[in-house]
Amino acid sequence: MTGIDQIIGQQNALEILRRMGDTGRVPHGLLFQGPEGCGKASVAIAFASRLMCEQDDGPCGHCESCRLIDTGGHPDLLVVHRLPKKASASASSGDPEDLRQFVVVDQIRELTRIAGMAPRRGARRVFIIDPADQMNNEAQNALLKTLEEPPGNAVLILVASRPHLLLPTVRSRCFVVGFAALRVGDLAAALIERGFDGAEATTRAALAEGRPGRALDLDLKQLQEKRDRLLGCLEALAASPAAVADLPSMAGSIAGKTQTHLLESLEMLEALLRDAARAGQREDDPGLVHADLAERLRGLGQRIGVQRAASLVMCIERLRRDLRLNVNRTLVAESILAAVAGGPLP
Repeated sequence: MTGIDQIIGQQNALEILRRMGDTGRVPHGLLFQGPEGCGKASVAIAFASRLMCEQDDGPCGHCESCRLIDTGGHPDLLVVHRLPKKASASASSGDPEDLRQFVVVDQIRELTRIAGMAPRRGARRVFIIDPADQMNNEAQNALLKTLEEPPGNAVLILVASRPHLLLPTVRSRCFVVGFAALRVGDLAAALIERGFDGAEATTRAALAEGRPGRALDLDLKQLQEKRDRLLGCLEALAASPAAVADLPSMAGSIAGKTQTHLLESLEMLEALLRDAARAGQREDDPGLVHADLAERLRGLGQRIGVQRAASLVMCIERLRRDLRLNVNRTLVAESILAAVAGGPLP
């Protein structure tokens, strides 16, 4: 079981939650918001363990409640994920392509039904919706009544990487707990403490862009290959207008088959271009996320131009923020790559 004290970073968020657990003054609705992979879901489970542990200063990891949470069988904890597309698939398979696009209204209606019941083991029921920002509007509206008039023994934790996709009426009824990515150096140091060697810890921290959950879980070889492929696309488009001929295949690789793939690609493109802007301006910038690629990034920044690279970063950040679930993924990717080649900013 991951206890709150085992979470990497997030000291501000953890201190808020510790105070809640110690005093017992816990809002009925909590919104855990922050970048994908920074530990929100792990903290949500750890906080549920803290609230439901049979020991006053839990989670102890040994009582029956802690053991049941650890095995996923606690009757008073319900975690709502997107359902698998096929009845034979598992929602915990880890492959976003196997899951439905949204958390749907029937799931929230079932949550509401259970929330109205008395707890079976302790003083509270805890409900975690992850990802809450992928509830469709019908599901969010169905959740409103429970958020407005929650049963006295229910705690709802919404986990969201893009909280702006939640309805304002949902957000306004939750106490917000903010999470953030760590500095790459700080995360690398924490990974070394976990047993990773220095080189791998630094690479994982950089590829995860300071997000502990992603750093621990990522496929290092696969992500390094993806980073090299994306940087190669940027270098080719910045070096010669002729590379635009390959724009469709480049965009298809970035867009992928799911929105999750596109968002991960955009995050990496943004990080590479941000580093390119910094490296093109200073030869010895210690703040580069992808410092192992400093020479290539410096060349990219000089070819694109520091100001244009910075403008591209701002455009990608805006696109990521405003991206909706029914977006034309390939068109988004093509517009960014065309801008790298000198076209208009998207």
